[in-house]
Amino acid sequence: MNSDIRFYWKVLVRRLPIMTVIFIICAAVGVGLAVTLPPRYEASARLLVEGAQIPDELASSTVQTEAAQRLEIIRQQLLTRENLIDVANELRVFGRNARMSPDEVVEAMRELVTIRTLGGRNRATFMTIGFSAEQPAIASSVVNEFVTIVLQQDAERRQVVAEQTLDFFQEEVRRLSEELELKSQAIVEFKDLNQDALPENLNYRVDRQSQLQDQIIAATRDRASLEEQRNRLTALGSIQANSPNSLPPEQQALQAAQLELQQALTIFSENNPRIKLLRARVQQLEASANVAPEATDEPAASDDPARKLYELQLTEIDQRIKILDSQIQRSQTEIAVLSDAIERTPENAIQLDALEREYRIVEGQYNGAVSNLAKAQTGERIELLSRGERITVIEQATPPTEPSSPNRRLIAGGGVVLGSGLAAALFILLEMFNRTIRRPSDLVRGLSIQPIATIPYLETAGGKFRRRVLQVLLVLAIAVGIPAGLWAIHTFYMPLDLLIAKLMDRFGF
Repeated sequence: MNSDIRFYWKVLVRRLPIMTVIFIICAAVGVGLAVTLPPRYEASARLLVEGAQIPDELASSTVQTEAAQRLEIIRQQLLTRENLIDVANELRVFGRNARMSPDEVVEAMRELVTIRTLGGRNRATFMTIGFSAEQPAIASSVVNEFVTIVLQQDAERRQVVAEQTLDFFQEEVRRLSEELELKSQAIVEFKDLNQDALPENLNYRVDRQSQLQDQIIAATRDRASLEEQRNRLTALGSIQANSPNSLPPEQQALQAAQLELQQALTIFSENNPRIKLLRARVQQLEASANVAPEATDEPAASDDPARKLYELQLTEIDQRIKILDSQIQRSQTEIAVLSDAIERTPENAIQLDALEREYRIVEGQYNGAVSNLAKAQTGERIELLSRGERITVIEQATPPTEPSSPNRRLIAGGGVVLGSGLAAALFILLEMFNRTIRRPSDLVRGLSIQPIATIPYLETAGGKFRRRVLQVLLVLAIAVGIPAGLWAIHTFYMPLDLLIAKLMDRFGF
């Protein structure tokens, strides 16, 4: 064990010069960077997403976006290529590197900008916008310009969304109004074409049909009664025609009573007391005159007043029968029309119900669109007056008095630590990959034999020279390669101060 320690100590002493060179180079680079890197100043501003100024129960804005989604939209809009190039050119952020291409400007600006959001459920939502620059005034100016862009674009976006919502519902109300008018016109045209068979008049038509049927029955009954009266009157006229012109007073009284009975029958029914009284009188006169009436089909013509009264009554009965026949014919015709309308009513009811159902659907959509249009108008008014959700600045960016980077102590200490680590790593790697036999124990471990004696390796002058040259070349490679690599990273990839700051942010330093 002691021999191993002495061996490795000698190896360490032999390789100590090159390890010292590596350590000195890394430490010198770290210290040089800490001293020469230009200071960078970071300015920041804090924004707050405020809720609506008017309670939603009274009036709500039509622009409803979650705070996190809203801030993400703002972030993407802020970091657009156009905004970054405009801000960089306007404020001359890279004045000393005026030859930078637009792509390089955009990439560098995105590396220098920091945007953080803080919020959650039942918590206020904040956004912090920061920018790092070599001059404090430029850093604060860029942040304030970004804040102005954020406020302007957010207000414009909300107004555009509110206006688009209003335009949509205005167009929707107009479209639904035209469609509602077409549906209404279709219903009116259908009712005009089928006004005799509409479902709302079905009960009237059924009642009217029943009334007409009752009228036909009554008219038929009255016609039969008139036919009976006509037959009786005809029979009485025959009796009168067969008798001589000069009749006894009893027979004349009988004929007068029969005529009066016939006239009463045209007005009253058989059960009427007047009819019963007249029949009793006729029977009494017949019994007293001992007259046996005989009916004939055709009454004889006569010029006496009784005959004229007979013909007048017969004509009146014929006219009434004719009127009843005409009434029955009209009623039957109307019943046929009503029956056809009643048969067509169910089909019309189905079609009309379909038209009215479509009308009600469109009417509901129209009423909803009108309600939404009123809300959209209120929402647009709220956005125009900035009474909805808005972003306010709670902390304006000011020129910082102290640089935020680089952390010179950390860079210098990092160079020292890196040099120590590289030197130690070089020593360990050389020992791990060195397979040459340098000690008796290497013979035992490699060949599994126990040597009697060992002869040391005697290096020639040429070998020493080549080894010295290789060591010098290795030192030169390290001495030149590390600064050259750092210069290439700083020039072609990212400034070292930004890279170090980014690494520190990533690892939480």
